[in-house]
Amino acid sequence: MAQVTLNGQDIPLTVQSQETLGLLGQSLVPLIAAGHELIASLGGIVGEALKQGMLPTDAKVQACLWLLHELGVRAMTVPTDGGSGGSIDRIMDAAELARDASDPYSPGNMATGRALATALRNVSARTFILNGEPRAVRLLPREKIVPAIQAVVDMRRLNEPVHLTTTRALAGIVASGASMQDERIDALVELASDLGIVALSVDRATNTITFEAEFSEANAAASAYLQGGGVQGVQGARQRVRYLNQQMRGADGGAAPSGAVQTPSGIGGAKPTPKGFVQARRRR
Repeated sequence: MAQVTLNGQDIPLTVQSQETLGLLGQSLVPLIAAGHELIASLGGIVGEALKQGMLPTDAKVQACLWLLHELGVRAMTVPTDGGSGGSIDRIMDAAELARDASDPYSPGNMATGRALATALRNVSARTFILNGEPRAVRLLPREKIVPAIQAVVDMRRLNEPVHLTTTRALAGIVASGASMQDERIDALVELASDLGIVALSVDRATNTITFEAEFSEANAAASAYLQGGGVQGVQGARQRVRYLNQQMRGADGGAAPSGAVQTPSGIGGAKPTPKGFVQARRRR
């Protein structure tokens, strides 16, 4: 049976409901967005729960301990008086964690919280490369993301893949000369990252948008799970990314041969220009 040693006491872990895990995930996302480390945030929630009189067997504490267990924590100390000074007393290293090659988004791993732990760890450490410059992918509050989603919806063409519309929207803001600190860029970068895009360049001189790396299956799967997609949603996201990456491998840079992603798409605007296209390319 899985267990975590908490304040010197071995605590057996029991599987919690998806509702409990979902509520925990909702409370963790704002903490991650504010820059708090995932394991430390979980430890803080456990400490606060114990301070309020909850037991290690209570659902909220158990859900936190499950996530900590899935992140490799095997023993920890947390203050129960609301103070600081907690510690991780034993944690598995990356090599030990890698021994478990099971799919983190399988039904069984969704039940224990491994899927949630994997997804939260993913979104807390994403990087996006825009015009050759790495930038952290920020988790923005809903009120900042909704306008970006609406902008993509408004400019999407009939049957246009959403990743192309999103890149056009992002490229349009970049090409307008907006500051790279513009929150509209942050919002569209977050949406692009959710779709698996990891590197993009915008050439205003040639009106060209280029994918500079293969799409990330891990990013797309994490986003699909956190958006409530379940097993089918994660599988759909993976299949989409694998298909796009097959196209990327066929593109091989330059003029795209058969199978590459290349569609008429003017930067930002609803009408394409003669030179405008989205081109998939591997970075050599």
